[in-house]
Parts: sequence; C-alpha cells; structure tokens
Amino acid sequence: MLDKVPIPKQFIYLYNWKNIVYKGLFPMNKLNFILQRYDRAIWIRFIGIIITTVTSFAVRPFLAIYLYNKTGNLYMIGVILGLAPLMGIFTNLIGGSLTDKYGRKPIMVFSLLVQAFSVMGYVFSTTPWQYCIVSMLNGMASSLFFPAANAQIADIVPENQRAEVFALMHTALNVGAAIGPMLGLLMLKVNPNLVFILSGLSLLINCGLVHFFIPETFKPNNAQQHSQQQERIRLSEHKLLLSFTVFAVPVSLLYAVTESNLPLYLQQNFSNYLSVMTGLLSMNGTLVVIMAVWLAKRTENLYTPYVLMAGYVLFALVGFGYGLGPVAKSIIILYLAEFIFTVGECITFPNLQKMLSVMAPPAMRGRYFSIFGIGREIARCIGPLFGGTMLVNFSGLALFWSVSALLLISGLIMFRLTSKLERIALPVANNISS
Repeated sequence: MLDKVPIPKQFIYLYNWKNIVYKGLFPMNKLNFILQRYDRAIWIRFIGIIITTVTSFAVRPFLAIYLYNKTGNLYMIGVILGLAPLMGIFTNLIGGSLTDKYGRKPIMVFSLLVQAFSVMGYVFSTTPWQYCIVSMLNGMASSLFFPAANAQIADIVPENQRAEVFALMHTALNVGAAIGPMLGLLMLKVNPNLVFILSGLSLLINCGLVHFFIPETFKPNNAQQHSQQQERIRLSEHKLLLSFTVFAVPVSLLYAVTESNLPLYLQQNFSNYLSVMTGLLSMNGTLVVIMAVWLAKRTENLYTPYVLMAGYVLFALVGFGYGLGPVAKSIIILYLAEFIFTVGECITFPNLQKMLSVMAPPAMRGRYFSIFGIGREIARCIGPLFGGTMLVNFSGLALFWSVSALLLISGLIMFRLTSKLERIALPVANNISS
C-alpha cells in the first residue's frame, strides 16, 4: 500500500538536486523565457545599475554630513550639493545632441569614467572649492549618462515592452536604495573614505560592462534619420515635448523637497526622526523591487493618459500625507503615504519614459530624453530653496500641501496633453520609426 502512495515532488528534490534545476520548482525553460524576454544588453544594464546604485545610495544619505564634518559651513554645503544639478542643466543641453551624433555607447562609457573619478575625488579634496569642482564634474557626467541610456532602451526594446523595461531599470535602482544606506552606515563607522572608493570602483565595473558587452544600438538606417541626426532641434517645432517636460516638473519637485526638506520637517516633530526616515526609505526601496515590474506589466496596455493621471493623484496624496503625518505625530500616516508613493512612482515613471520614447523620432531620442532631463535638474535646483523658504516662513504642512495642489493641477493638464499625444504625436512617431 505504502509504495503506491505518491511522494510529493518537493521531497524528491532532497535526494536529487538536479531536478530543482532541470525539472522542478525552477525549470530551465522558464528561466530561459525570462532571460530571453529582453535583449542581453538590458540584463547587463540591470546588473550594472545594481552594482553602482548599492554604493551610490551608500553615499547619498550621508554626503551632507560628510561635507559638514569637512567644511563646518552649512551654506557651503548647499552650494556644493546644488552645483551638481545646476551643471546637469547645462550639460543636458548638449548631452542629447552628442548621443544622437556619436552614439549611445561612447557617451555612456565616458560618463561612467568621469563619474568614477569624480566620486573618488571626494577622498582627495581638502578645501570647499575642491569639493565644488568634484560636485560639478559629477553633475555633468551623470547628466550625460541618462539620455544615452534611455535612448538605448528605446533603440532595442519594442514599444509594447518599454514601460516594463523602464520599470525593470527602476527596480534595479531601488535594490541600491534598499541596501545602500545600511552599507553606508557601516562604512562610515569603519572609514568614511571607503564609501567613495567603493562607489568609484563600482562605476568603473559598470563602465567595463558597457564597453565590453553592450554593442552600439544607434544605427541610422535611412536618409531621413541621418538628416534628423544632423538637425539642430528647435523647441518651437517641438512644443509637445516642451509642454510634456514642463508639466512633469512637479513630480520631480516632490522628490526634491522630500529628499531635502522632509528630514528637517521630521526633525521638528519626532525625536527619533532618523529612524523614521530610514524606515521610510527602506520600505520604499523594498516595495519598488517587489512591485515595479509587476505594476508596469499590468498598466502597459492601459490607456496611458489615465495611468499618468492616476499617478499624479497618488503623488498628490503623498504630499497630503507627508504634510499631515508629522503634525499629527502619526507614523501610520507617513508609512501609508510612503506606500502610495511607491505605487505612484511604479506606474508613473515607466509610462512617462515610454511615452517620451515613442514620441521621439529615432534619430532624436537622445535629445528628447536630454531635454526631458533638464526638467528634473531644474526641480532639483529649486526644490531645496523653495522647500527651505516654505519651511522657515510657513510650515512643512504648507510646503507639502502646496506641492500636492501643484500636482493635481499639473496632472489635469498632463492628462489633456497626453490624450493629444496619443491621438496625434504617437501615430506619427510610429510611422517614422517603422
């Protein structure tokens, strides 16, 4: 009787480990399906992003503290940190053109090299002006990378998978957001300089991956694309792009004031504000890793203007929660706001990037992503100043609720704009790309 009782296959794995790989819980055909779903370059990018962001997020939360210990001047810290996005604005003006002229790969390699040496430059700097130079170099180099990297995705990924792939890249970035701060705290206790050295080495590793394993993806295939490649972009002829960029700025503004002013607002209302802030960051990073690709796949076939409108409403709710939570001394409200924040960014950013990638003519993708990136850099520049002014003269509640109101207004305008893009710009772009 007993020999006729079927043995659960999970127990068989204890005696034959090969079944686990070849026939069991993780069959090779399923693994191959996942790996073959995207181009090899996408997976190399995915690995490279994880390597670099783990160490970069070990630096970012503690950079202001490191600089204050070195300079002892709060005003100078603001200048040093503000120079990176400021220089990014100017570099973005030419970065997209360079990407469309010389290709994606050389710009990405150059950017990663300069970023690596500029990050390690913090170790060897001793005066505020040296830190300023390092920050400027880092800001210029990083702003060169993203237009080229995003254009590369648009080159090799079919339109119906782009939101999914952009979400995959966002997931890789948030692996660093979840792990990096803990690594940074550990390294600070051992030797603060180790954080910058590890970050520089990780950027060099990523540079090697791009140089040796990712082919050039930009190949103009007709006279029209070659003409567009040489053409200087005139914003007066690309008003939809300009409007799309302007009304995406409030989303970046929420990020900017959250990064620069939320810790100060929490400090005013919680004695354990560092623990609260660390918990929020870790929750966000972990949830994005779990949810980003799943949410992108669930929304990629929905009507994009509705998805973006939902994202803007969610971000407005986040501002409402960030404003109310500290005043009400409620951790629950803050964590609920952080959960909503995670859902909002998982559905908004991949679809913004997808729409931009389809809107852009193939030979102008680098410039389109570059111009769009200028909006993000502007928000990073004005966010700390705007947030600080509101925090000092009014309150954190007024700061975050004003951002919420701006998001709702911009969301309505973005809905109308993207509906127009769906009807007009995207079919034209599809004809060009085909």
